[in-house]
Amino acid sequence: MKWLKVLWNVITSESVMEPLIIILVGYALQVYQRNHKYQIIADTTVDIVDYIEEHYKEWGIKGNQKMEKFIELFIEEYKKATGRVPKGEEIQTAKLRAEAHVQRARRGDAVYMRNRKVA
Repeated sequence: MKWLKVLWNVITSESVMEPLIIILVGYALQVYQRNHKYQIIADTTVDIVDYIEEHYKEWGIKGNQKMEKFIELFIEEYKKATGRVPKGEEIQTAKLRAEAHVQRARRGDAVYMRNRKVA
């Protein structure tokens, strides 16, 4: 029982608690920054895809040109939000999210049309 009290005194001592608190705060900041970065990517991606889908006909672009326009606008908006140019992995994540958003929108329209015909 005495060893438990000694262990508790060691763990709660300043020399152990201060570094432990610093490590926990550092980890929490890392997690927050990572989540914040991915939230920026997600929000920016959806906004840009919607913007492109509204205007691509008047710009006269199709297919792969829409993805090129997306990347151009994504880099611009990401830099505004974070103050730096996105890395390759961040651009890749945004491209995947953009494709998924477009596919979900198309499937949603197809489901809507199917239900409409049945009704």
